Amino acid sequence: LLPPAKPAGLREVLGTRALVGMIFFEVAGGPYGAEPVVRKGGPLLAILGFLLIPLIWSLPIAVMTAELCSHDPHVGGKIHFVHKCWGPWVGWMNGWFNAVSNVFDVATLPAMALGYLEVLLGITLSSAQRWWTSFVLVAAAVVTNIAGVEIVGDVSYILCIVVCLPALVLVLIGMPELDNFPAQADLPEVMWLHFLTSLMWNTSGFDDAGASAAEVRAPSKIYPRALGISVALVTALYVLPLSVGVAIDPRAERWHDGFLATVGEKLGGAPLGFALSLAGFASSVAQLNALLCTSVREIICMAEQPGQPVPAILGAVHPKLQTPHIGTVLFGLVLTLTLNYHFVELIAATVIFDCVSFIIQFATWIRFRWETPVEESADAFRLPVGFAAVLLWSAGPVLLSALVLFLTLSMGGDALYGTVLALVVGQALYLAYAAKRWWEQR
Repeated sequence: LLPPAKPAGLREVLGTRALVGMIFFEVAGGPYGAEPVVRKGGPLLAILGFLLIPLIWSLPIAVMTAELCSHDPHVGGKIHFVHKCWGPWVGWMNGWFNAVSNVFDVATLPAMALGYLEVLLGITLSSAQRWWTSFVLVAAAVVTNIAGVEIVGDVSYILCIVVCLPALVLVLIGMPELDNFPAQADLPEVMWLHFLTSLMWNTSGFDDAGASAAEVRAPSKIYPRALGISVALVTALYVLPLSVGVAIDPRAERWHDGFLATVGEKLGGAPLGFALSLAGFASSVAQLNALLCTSVREIICMAEQPGQPVPAILGAVHPKLQTPHIGTVLFGLVLTLTLNYHFVELIAATVIFDCVSFIIQFATWIRFRWETPVEESADAFRLPVGFAAVLLWSAGPVLLSALVLFLTLSMGGDALYGTVLALVVGQALYLAYAAKRWWEQR
């Protein structure tokens, strides 16, 4: 199960520092973009959610990723593991759902960047201005990714420091305001589905760290270290600034995209508001950069896997730059089709497909633990717990994913129709490719 394999053409250049920067932006990028959690759930539930979600969601995903990636550091991470464990059909459907999810996931970032840019400039952009600004951001991310994964990692680490500083200043200045923290929740006003999907979206992405596994220098050491640092950093940078923010302005309906900068301006004047707006914009750009990197590497993996209807050319690596240039450009072009959607609409779309993938991934981890003896993972990271503990820890993410899927799909409408359409299109592509292979082998 999961035999070691490494594709040609990719370099092992990522260390702990660069991987922490990439994971940070694959998951969160700071408290920027967390405003919908406060708006949909209220101040108290938002903070409690960000405190509890690492235990039942983020940490299990991080440990699963660290174990599988250190055992088999293959490009694509979760795409490779599922294909090896369950075969081509499940592997394809998991890869297909991830690809659809990644398109919407990455498309949230220009939308989030525009929210902070409008606050930064004090204007409201027209539809045409929003589209062209988003297009420039996507084009810049495509160019950076083609230039090299080490550039993506180094830029992510530097921007990680830059975007954290204004949030830390907000916390330090605003500590006395915590006496006004709202201690009651208005449960009848909570929009539970949007609250859960926004919370999960803001804390998802630790599994994306596996997409660059073939480019990490010492996976068994670097993955657990980088993922552990990232979980702690992400949790702190949600809970502390948002606690100060809701203490200053607890009115949930005011927490629109970019509102954290408005809170900063109330607390520290125009300079802090400007710094938070600029950091929120930079965070969105860095997340776009990092998530484009992981999304394209998952496409490389799908192009390599036998029996999957992905053209091999999408996995082609540039002979000089050693980056997947064709897949990167194509993914960027697909993103341009989503640039007119708004932030919350895109979050709802991506979480549906993520939930399906997470259920499959945890089934893969459980089977891996059941069938792989400890001695076969002697050189890889393996959490020192038994199989029963793995089952118990997997239950949280699986049940939460199942709950969100049930609530979303039971509402019908675009979410249900979109999911069914994605399933039908994915199955049609798989069957068409299987028929083509059968015809060629006659």
